[in-house]
Amino acid sequence: MRLHCALALLALHVLTFGLRADVPLPGNILDPKSVPEAWNVIRLSTSNVEQLIGEKRLAEIPVQIALCSPALRALARFATTPEEAAKLSQQTTRALGWVVAVARTGGENNQTATEDGFKALKTLLQELGQGYDPNVIAGDIFFCPMHPDFVSPKQATPCGKCGMGLFKRRIPYSFIYTAPGEPSISLTATPSAPIEAGRKVEVKVRLTHKDKKPVLTSDLVVMHTEPIHLLIEDPSLGDYHHEHPVATSTPGEYTFSFTPRKTSPYRIWADLVPSATGVQELPNTDLPSPGKPDPVQETASTFTSTVDGYQFALTLTGGNHIPIITGQTRKMAVTITDANGQPVKTLEPAMHAFAHLVGFYGDYQTVVHLHPAGGDILIPEARGGPALGFQFFPPKAGFIRMYCQVLIGGKMLFAPFNVNVQ
Repeated sequence: MRLHCALALLALHVLTFGLRADVPLPGNILDPKSVPEAWNVIRLSTSNVEQLIGEKRLAEIPVQIALCSPALRALARFATTPEEAAKLSQQTTRALGWVVAVARTGGENNQTATEDGFKALKTLLQELGQGYDPNVIAGDIFFCPMHPDFVSPKQATPCGKCGMGLFKRRIPYSFIYTAPGEPSISLTATPSAPIEAGRKVEVKVRLTHKDKKPVLTSDLVVMHTEPIHLLIEDPSLGDYHHEHPVATSTPGEYTFSFTPRKTSPYRIWADLVPSATGVQELPNTDLPSPGKPDPVQETASTFTSTVDGYQFALTLTGGNHIPIITGQTRKMAVTITDANGQPVKTLEPAMHAFAHLVGFYGDYQTVVHLHPAGGDILIPEARGGPALGFQFFPPKAGFIRMYCQVLIGGKMLFAPFNVNVQ
């Protein structure tokens, strides 16, 4: 009974905090439909836990290890005889006990206990795997990027819904931050006119693979309703824009427009995930301007911001006086109140989230992109606020201009904060 309660809480933890990532969570992860799918989840999840233990990112282990729970239960469910069912039930129950233990000690940031528990879990999984074909245990699962719920153990199998080729299924090792992959896609941009403050400009961007072939939308995974998110910022980190380009009749060419607030060069980062790799990339390019770039100013930490009369407050777990340390996960929350100090509970879903936190490091190279805990918001009528929780893993030290993007009354607002990482 105690184990069942623990598993229920662990499942709730996954559903509440885990199903959001910059790299998409593959279909059927939480409900394997076959033995190969179940073993694939177990192999990928435990490999990710091993990496998190090595990086001492223990706070992220509970969500990752919890993915093993439905997969283990599926193995018992797929037993073909009563004798096999009884044996598998005993083995998977023992393994599930260690899944709960690893999740608990990881959440408690107990490195030694987590390593010991994970070692015990791997021993039980090796024992469990003796009853299966090694090729099944080590096998890959392939999925359709257009229909992620369609999976197959064979890459040569086309999607049964659209006929598209399949790609290898991966599980991101972190649902908080994973370093972008080496760019396999190049980005160039051509504005219709020089970049000048207050003047709307149309920009054509072109995406190409390493072999110079055009990147089509079908080559990309749709993330937060769009295959391509353009993050646009000037060198002073004072004028952030988030745009979604539209494909033109020329393959690999896309267009968008924006109105800069400064006569200055701007940099465009394309936030995208190629279907072939499942790894987020952030290729970038610059828009030239006759104006000179302004330097970054006012780098002292500021945790409040006012936009259109709305008050935004950023609060760090433990208190804003405690430094943010590179390589350590830190929980934070953004709370929004109106001009009268009343809590705002009318945040509208924007790209399947009640908020987006996008941060630009002072080096004008590194970008972080966070979303609230709780998973994607798929109901357009849903409303959120006043407080939204985030988990932040700073990849390196430095100054960050972080923008909180929300939708209120049909208007997109961008509230800036200054964050310093030691």
